[in-house]
Amino acid sequence: MSMSVSASASIHENAGTLTASVRVIANFAVQHLSAACVFRNRCIQIEANLPALDQNLAFSDLRSYASSTLMSCAAGLEALINELFIAHGGKLRNCLPDFEGTFWGPKGIERKPPLDKFDVALQLLKLPPLQKTASLYRDAWCLIELRNALVHFKPTWDPVSRRRVELEQVLAGRYPLSPFGDPKSDFVTMRSMGAGCATWAVASTLSFLREFDRHANIDKDKMVGVWALEA
Repeated sequence: MSMSVSASASIHENAGTLTASVRVIANFAVQHLSAACVFRNRCIQIEANLPALDQNLAFSDLRSYASSTLMSCAAGLEALINELFIAHGGKLRNCLPDFEGTFWGPKGIERKPPLDKFDVALQLLKLPPLQKTASLYRDAWCLIELRNALVHFKPTWDPVSRRRVELEQVLAGRYPLSPFGDPKSDFVTMRSMGAGCATWAVASTLSFLREFDRHANIDKDKMVGVWALEA
Protein backbone atom coordinates (compact mmCIF):
# COMPACT_ATOMS: atom_id res chain seq x y z
CA MET A 1 0.00 0.00 0.00
CA SER A 2 1.34 3.44 -0.88
CA MET A 3 0.19 7.01 -0.34
CA SER A 4 1.06 10.06 -2.38
CA VAL A 5 2.53 12.68 -0.08
CA SER A 6 4.54 15.86 -0.35
CA ALA A 7 6.83 17.14 2.34
CA SER A 8 8.80 20.28 3.09
CA ALA A 9 11.29 20.94 5.85
CA SER A 10 12.75 24.07 7.42
CA ILE A 11 15.53 24.59 9.96
CA HIS A 12 15.77 27.66 12.21
CA GLU A 13 18.51 28.78 14.60
CA ASN A 14 17.60 30.79 17.70
CA ALA A 15 20.06 31.59 20.49
CA GLY A 16 22.32 28.77 19.41
CA THR A 17 19.50 26.24 19.27
CA LEU A 18 18.52 24.57 16.03
CA THR A 19 14.88 23.65 15.51
CA ALA A 20 13.48 21.77 12.54
CA SER A 21 9.92 21.48 11.29
CA VAL A 22 8.51 19.18 8.65
CA ARG A 23 5.21 19.55 6.83
CA VAL A 24 3.73 16.41 5.33
CA ILE A 25 0.68 16.77 3.08
CA ALA A 26 -1.24 13.75 1.85
CA ASN A 27 -2.22 14.13 -1.81
CA PHE A 28 -5.31 12.49 -3.27
CA ALA A 29 -5.58 13.68 -6.87
CA VAL A 30 -3.86 10.64 -8.34
CA GLN A 31 -6.03 8.38 -6.19
CA HIS A 32 -9.17 10.01 -7.59
CA LEU A 33 -7.91 9.57 -11.13
CA SER A 34 -6.86 5.99 -10.46
CA ALA A 35 -10.33 5.26 -9.12
CA ALA A 36 -11.82 6.73 -12.30
CA CYS A 37 -9.77 4.27 -14.36
CA VAL A 38 -10.97 1.36 -12.21
CA PHE A 39 -14.60 2.40 -12.62
CA ARG A 40 -14.15 2.92 -16.38
CA ASN A 41 -12.67 -0.56 -16.74
CA ARG A 42 -15.63 -2.07 -14.91
CA CYS A 43 -17.99 -0.34 -17.35
CA ILE A 44 -16.06 -1.80 -20.27
CA GLN A 45 -16.16 -5.28 -18.71
CA ILE A 46 -19.89 -5.13 -18.09
CA GLU A 47 -20.72 -4.08 -21.64
CA ALA A 48 -18.33 -6.68 -23.09
CA ASN A 49 -20.13 -9.46 -21.19
CA LEU A 50 -23.63 -8.01 -21.36
CA PRO A 51 -25.38 -10.99 -23.06
CA ALA A 52 -24.35 -13.32 -20.23
CA LEU A 53 -25.37 -11.00 -17.39
CA ASP A 54 -28.61 -10.40 -15.54
CA GLN A 55 -29.84 -7.32 -17.40
CA ASN A 56 -31.35 -5.55 -14.40
CA LEU A 57 -28.21 -6.01 -12.33
CA ALA A 58 -25.99 -5.04 -15.25
CA PHE A 59 -28.01 -1.87 -15.81
CA SER A 60 -27.70 -0.88 -12.15
CA ASP A 61 -23.98 -1.65 -11.98
CA LEU A 62 -23.25 0.15 -15.22
CA ARG A 63 -24.92 3.35 -13.99
CA SER A 64 -23.06 3.11 -10.68
CA TYR A 65 -19.64 2.68 -12.26
CA ALA A 66 -20.21 5.25 -15.02
CA SER A 67 -21.41 7.93 -12.61
CA SER A 68 -18.50 7.11 -10.28
CA THR A 69 -16.09 7.58 -13.17
CA LEU A 70 -17.44 11.08 -13.79
CA MET A 71 -17.31 12.00 -10.11
CA SER A 72 -13.75 10.74 -9.74
CA CYS A 73 -12.51 12.48 -12.88
CA ALA A 74 -13.91 15.82 -11.77
CA ALA A 75 -12.58 15.31 -8.24
CA GLY A 76 -9.16 14.46 -9.65
CA LEU A 77 -9.05 17.64 -11.73
CA GLU A 78 -9.88 19.89 -8.81
CA ALA A 79 -7.74 18.04 -6.28
CA LEU A 80 -4.72 18.24 -8.57
CA ILE A 81 -4.83 21.98 -9.15
CA ASN A 82 -5.46 22.55 -5.43
CA GLU A 83 -2.44 20.42 -4.55
CA LEU A 84 -0.27 22.36 -7.02
CA PHE A 85 -1.31 25.62 -5.36
CA ILE A 86 -0.89 24.35 -1.81
CA ALA A 87 2.53 22.70 -2.20
CA HIS A 88 5.05 24.46 0.06
CA GLY A 89 7.88 25.85 -1.99
CA GLY A 90 5.94 25.25 -5.19
CA LYS A 91 5.85 27.66 -8.11
CA LEU A 92 2.25 28.71 -7.57
CA ARG A 93 2.45 29.23 -3.82
CA ASN A 94 5.56 31.35 -4.31
CA CYS A 95 3.53 33.65 -6.60
CA LEU A 96 1.17 34.48 -3.72
CA PRO A 97 2.79 36.59 -0.96
CA ASP A 98 -0.41 36.39 1.11
CA PHE A 99 -1.17 32.78 0.33
CA GLU A 100 -3.65 32.18 3.15
CA GLY A 101 -5.80 35.15 2.20
CA THR A 102 -5.45 34.92 -1.57
CA PHE A 103 -6.06 31.19 -1.80
CA TRP A 104 -8.23 30.32 1.22
CA GLY A 105 -9.96 33.66 1.80
CA PRO A 106 -13.73 34.31 1.35
CA LYS A 107 -13.13 35.37 -2.27
CA GLY A 108 -10.00 33.30 -2.70
CA ILE A 109 -8.79 31.11 -5.53
CA GLU A 110 -9.93 27.94 -3.78
CA ARG A 111 -13.56 29.01 -4.17
CA LYS A 112 -13.34 29.41 -7.94
CA PRO A 113 -14.72 26.78 -10.35
CA PRO A 114 -12.16 24.05 -11.11
CA LEU A 115 -11.19 25.13 -14.62
CA ASP A 116 -10.88 28.76 -13.53
CA LYS A 117 -8.17 27.65 -11.08
CA PHE A 118 -6.12 26.29 -13.96
CA ASP A 119 -6.52 29.64 -15.74
CA VAL A 120 -5.40 31.53 -12.63
CA ALA A 121 -2.36 29.28 -12.33
CA LEU A 122 -1.23 30.14 -15.86
CA GLN A 123 -1.86 33.84 -15.23
CA LEU A 124 0.30 33.77 -12.10
CA LEU A 125 3.09 32.09 -14.04
CA LYS A 126 2.71 34.74 -16.76
CA LEU A 127 1.93 32.09 -19.35
CA PRO A 128 -0.61 32.16 -22.20
CA PRO A 129 -4.06 30.87 -21.23
CA LEU A 130 -5.51 27.63 -22.53
CA GLN A 131 -7.82 28.25 -25.46
CA LYS A 132 -11.37 27.87 -24.20
CA THR A 133 -12.58 27.05 -27.69
CA ALA A 134 -10.13 24.15 -28.06
CA SER A 135 -11.72 20.70 -28.01
CA LEU A 136 -9.77 19.48 -24.98
CA TYR A 137 -10.87 22.51 -22.92
CA ARG A 138 -14.47 22.06 -24.08
CA ASP A 139 -14.33 18.39 -23.15
CA ALA A 140 -13.09 19.24 -19.66
CA TRP A 141 -15.85 21.84 -19.31
CA CYS A 142 -18.43 19.29 -20.46
CA LEU A 143 -17.12 16.79 -17.93
CA ILE A 144 -17.58 19.26 -15.07
CA GLU A 145 -21.05 20.20 -16.31
CA LEU A 146 -22.05 16.55 -16.61
CA ARG A 147 -20.80 15.89 -13.08
CA ASN A 148 -22.77 18.90 -11.85
CA ALA A 149 -25.90 17.67 -13.61
CA LEU A 150 -25.63 14.41 -11.68
CA VAL A 151 -24.79 16.00 -8.32
CA HIS A 152 -27.52 18.64 -8.61
CA PHE A 153 -29.94 16.35 -10.39
CA LYS A 154 -33.36 17.68 -11.33
CA PRO A 155 -36.05 15.71 -13.19
CA THR A 156 -36.50 16.57 -16.85
CA TRP A 157 -39.93 18.01 -16.12
CA ASP A 158 -38.44 20.58 -13.74
CA PRO A 159 -38.55 24.12 -15.24
CA VAL A 160 -34.81 24.64 -14.56
CA SER A 161 -33.84 21.54 -16.54
CA ARG A 162 -33.27 23.66 -19.64
CA ARG A 163 -29.53 23.66 -18.91
CA ARG A 164 -29.56 19.85 -19.12
CA VAL A 165 -31.14 20.07 -22.57
CA GLU A 166 -28.39 22.47 -23.66
CA LEU A 167 -25.77 20.13 -22.18
CA GLU A 168 -27.16 17.27 -24.25
CA GLN A 169 -26.74 19.34 -27.38
CA VAL A 170 -23.12 20.13 -26.49
CA LEU A 171 -22.29 16.51 -25.64
CA ALA A 172 -24.00 14.97 -28.66
CA GLY A 173 -21.58 12.77 -30.57
CA ARG A 174 -18.71 13.00 -28.09
CA TYR A 175 -19.04 9.38 -26.93
CA PRO A 176 -21.03 6.19 -27.63
CA LEU A 177 -24.21 5.99 -25.58
CA SER A 178 -25.23 3.33 -23.10
CA PRO A 179 -26.66 0.07 -24.51
CA PHE A 180 -29.60 0.62 -22.16
CA GLY A 181 -32.29 3.18 -22.72
CA ASP A 182 -33.83 4.58 -25.85
CA PRO A 183 -33.76 7.95 -27.64
CA LYS A 184 -36.49 9.26 -25.35
CA SER A 185 -34.79 8.33 -22.07
CA ASP A 186 -32.93 10.93 -20.03
CA PHE A 187 -29.60 11.80 -21.61
CA VAL A 188 -27.65 12.43 -18.41
CA THR A 189 -28.88 9.67 -16.11
CA MET A 190 -29.60 6.98 -18.68
CA ARG A 191 -27.97 7.33 -22.08
CA SER A 192 -24.68 8.70 -20.74
CA MET A 193 -24.27 6.01 -18.11
CA GLY A 194 -22.09 3.57 -20.02
CA ALA A 195 -18.58 2.61 -21.05
CA GLY A 196 -18.54 5.16 -23.86
CA CYS A 197 -19.04 8.11 -21.54
CA ALA A 198 -16.71 6.67 -18.90
CA THR A 199 -13.93 6.16 -21.44
CA TRP A 200 -14.42 9.67 -22.82
CA ALA A 201 -14.34 11.15 -19.31
CA VAL A 202 -11.00 9.58 -18.38
CA ALA A 203 -9.43 10.38 -21.76
CA SER A 204 -10.68 13.98 -21.63
CA THR A 205 -9.36 14.48 -18.10
CA LEU A 206 -5.90 13.15 -18.90
CA SER A 207 -5.72 15.10 -22.18
CA PHE A 208 -6.61 18.34 -20.42
CA LEU A 209 -4.02 17.74 -17.71
CA ARG A 210 -1.40 16.84 -20.33
CA GLU A 211 -2.01 20.14 -22.15
CA PHE A 212 -1.97 22.15 -18.92
CA ASP A 213 1.27 20.50 -17.83
CA ARG A 214 2.80 21.17 -21.25
CA HIS A 215 2.18 24.88 -20.66
CA ALA A 216 2.82 25.16 -16.92
CA ASN A 217 5.46 22.49 -16.15
CA ILE A 218 4.89 23.03 -12.43
CA ASP A 219 5.77 19.71 -10.80
CA LYS A 220 7.27 17.04 -13.04
CA ASP A 221 7.59 14.45 -10.26
CA LYS A 222 3.96 14.83 -9.23
CA MET A 223 2.68 14.39 -12.75
CA VAL A 224 4.53 11.09 -13.22
CA GLY A 225 1.76 9.41 -11.21
CA VAL A 226 -0.85 10.92 -13.49
CA TRP A 227 0.86 9.88 -16.71
CA ALA A 228 1.15 6.31 -15.44
CA LEU A 229 -2.64 6.13 -15.79
CA GLU A 230 -2.46 6.77 -19.54
CA ALA A 231 -1.18 3.25 -20.18
